[in-house]
Amino acid sequence: MSWLNYPSNAVEWQLFDDAASMARRVADDIQSIARSAIEARGSAILAMPGGRTPVPIFHELARRALEWSLLTLAPTDDRLVPSSDPLSNAGLIGAYFGGTGARLLPLYDGKGGVRAAGRSADKKLRTLHWPLDLVWLGMGEDGHTASILPGPDWDTALNGLSGRRACGVTPDPLPADAPVARVTLTRDALVASRSMMLTITGKAKREVAMRAIKDGSFSALAIGRVLASARVPVNIYWSR
Repeated sequence: MSWLNYPSNAVEWQLFDDAASMARRVADDIQSIARSAIEARGSAILAMPGGRTPVPIFHELARRALEWSLLTLAPTDDRLVPSSDPLSNAGLIGAYFGGTGARLLPLYDGKGGVRAAGRSADKKLRTLHWPLDLVWLGMGEDGHTASILPGPDWDTALNGLSGRRACGVTPDPLPADAPVARVTLTRDALVASRSMMLTITGKAKREVAMRAIKDGSFSALAIGRVLASARVPVNIYWSR
């Protein structure tokens, strides 16, 4: 592992030679965040990404000794598919943490279109105690994070009415690997957190993230806009 610091003290990179080493360190840090939240407030609320990158971390984290019944786990975003579908982030989280005793809070309940899904997710999120204890982000090679993707809902997700915690998203164009509508936490919701992290792998994603961070609030990429709005220092974990 090595460290890479930027002039802004809001972002700190931790670099790893392999995904297994990164998984152990990220699981260590999430375990610490959860335990601290439980000690301070009696519970912990974690927002977690989907995709392939977090899978080794999920595997490692699910084996850790935690008071799981005091944890609430929610996806940062999801696809409008049944939880049994391979594209479902809630399904992925449930596969690893469903047996731990944690409370799982899916964003999509399988009913209605993209607008109804956004309203339903927003209502669910308002039942939680804010700010969240952790927002754990992923990022695509195109620089999107959560499901804040180009299209007619881009501005709503990034700059919608203050206090809106979720919205439906119809990407344009639809991503080839998951050509479906989405529901996502808004930028306001993502940055309303006591701690924040980003996990990425590969040279291409590292370069995208570095450029987005440099451009900050003027970035054309969602990850740049979100990280520029972060209210707490952000830990970025990267492996080859």
